Amino acid sequence: MKKNGVKTIGHIYEFNQMAVKYDTPKNKHMAKRAADAIRNLLDESHKKSAIDFGCGTGLVGLDLLEDFKSMLFIDASIKMIEQVEQKLADKNTKKASVLCLDIEKDAQLPNKVDTIILSLVLHHIQDSHRLLTKFYETLNEDGQLLIIEMEKQEKDSSDHGHGMDRSALATTLAGIGYQNIQSDIFYDAKKESDGQEASRFVLSARKKLN
Repeated sequence: MKKNGVKTIGHIYEFNQMAVKYDTPKNKHMAKRAADAIRNLLDESHKKSAIDFGCGTGLVGLDLLEDFKSMLFIDASIKMIEQVEQKLADKNTKKASVLCLDIEKDAQLPNKVDTIILSLVLHHIQDSHRLLTKFYETLNEDGQLLIIEMEKQEKDSSDHGHGMDRSALATTLAGIGYQNIQSDIFYDAKKESDGQEASRFVLSARKKLN
């Protein structure tokens, strides 16, 4: 396992603390729904190499593992990465690897891939434009970025709070150069819960061909 730029302050410290108890029935259920939403938009011609960025305990990426020839699980939390390592060992698979990396520092992603998966990560990132630009540079031509996020709620006035404005995100992606941007709600909190939890959407964007 590689380690680069791990920090133990702020939200990374919090994720280190919650890693061993993250896989609750609720989180497993929502991860399954997120993986199914991603699979519905996944381009069949780009199912070779993938990165599950901010993978947490790997719930979403592991569900999608058999859809790809190889997958790299990346997270800034060493404890989350340890959970993924254990799951991969249990699966006895050689098509996946892990990397502990704090991308909010100056670190670069290690190699170009066809697909990048980003599940409930962007609202934790201070400079999302910079990160999305790095992803654009990391994707192969016509590569696909797949994002799972919570819908921004009216009471959430912070750009970096729990939830994102889909329209604003699409505008940001288009400004970077992404094309064929499409999104859809796959979990409607108003219809499926007591309204206390934010709805969730899946967004697909493509790196343009040169």
